[in-house]
Amino acid sequence: MSKGLRPGEWIILEDQLAKKNYIAYINPFAESFYKLKILTEDKTKKYNVKSDEEEVARELIVANLQAAFKLRDYLTDYSNGARLVYGMNDSLPGIIVDKYQKYILAQINTAGMDRFRDLIKAEIVKKYPEQKVLFFDNLEYRKSEVLPVHEPEKIAEDLDILENGIHYRISQTVMQKIGYYYDHRENRSKLANLLTRTSFPKKTGLDLFSYVGSWGLHMLKAGVENVEFVDQANMEVATNTNLELNNFKGRGQFTRSDVFKFLDTALASGKKYDVIVSDPPAFTKSEKNKIQALQGYEKLHLKAMRLLSDEGLMVVASCTHHVNYEELDKTVQEAALKNSQRVQLLDLGVQGMDHPFSGFKDKSFYIKYLVYFVSRG
Repeated sequence: MSKGLRPGEWIILEDQLAKKNYIAYINPFAESFYKLKILTEDKTKKYNVKSDEEEVARELIVANLQAAFKLRDYLTDYSNGARLVYGMNDSLPGIIVDKYQKYILAQINTAGMDRFRDLIKAEIVKKYPEQKVLFFDNLEYRKSEVLPVHEPEKIAEDLDILENGIHYRISQTVMQKIGYYYDHRENRSKLANLLTRTSFPKKTGLDLFSYVGSWGLHMLKAGVENVEFVDQANMEVATNTNLELNNFKGRGQFTRSDVFKFLDTALASGKKYDVIVSDPPAFTKSEKNKIQALQGYEKLHLKAMRLLSDEGLMVVASCTHHVNYEELDKTVQEAALKNSQRVQLLDLGVQGMDHPFSGFKDKSFYIKYLVYFVSRG
């Protein structure tokens, strides 16, 4: 990769074998393997990057932002909050934009986009004038791209979220990633629908890796009488706030603990739950650690499924791209075999429509959701 190119310089990439040209930008100094980001095929030879690189970049960024916003406009049920830009899958590599009730948080992680921060912000403001637009940069990602560190922009109040009719409030002191995880939105709705439409036992629920309590609140809305929320972060205030916001006060309690330690303690004390949701962070970011990730999932499912009542529901959620459906299912099947349990797969799901992907081989496909009816004997 030529060191003579500037970080974030836009170029024409020629594929001589396929006889195609692509518009891309490059960062020869990026620490990551992917130093080149391809935006689009230049089918019409419309753009002359060599003569007017900045104008071409501006035109493409604006066009792709408008296309991303238009796609979200189609999702009328997402109007209160959604991911507005999903990086490469909106032909805007390195940009993540999430919309909330009062704020829009944007994150830029690549040099080719970072050059145009002001333009990107102006386009977001133009489309969504009612929200305050702030940059919520990830310092680790920016470091890997050798990008400058800007003065962090502060949120003046808690982050308000409305999803599937459930209200959340998150303090910036406990906020993770870019605020909230919209990606399992459809799966949380599917779980609530399944619980509402069936008469499976639902006296007690368990939300593992709960963060702000999204899964557990959906369980409560669907008729589960009481839910225990477990996370190693200090999410007690956030959980209690969200229980009150949704009129579920007294129907849930938060336990701060490493999840694996909690499971061991709960097993030793003889606890049982009718519905368990396990939605951990990604177990690996690379293919090379896949075996360890699968072992981690099986260990997690083995312990969690032992806590189920004689008949119960086990919800297995994953955000690990490198673990596919069959592999994730196998960890459940192996756990059930070791626990002398029978399982019936009831439902499965993928990421929400505001996290677009082209198919299961797409690198941007990462969300999996599996629901099992589990019985003993």
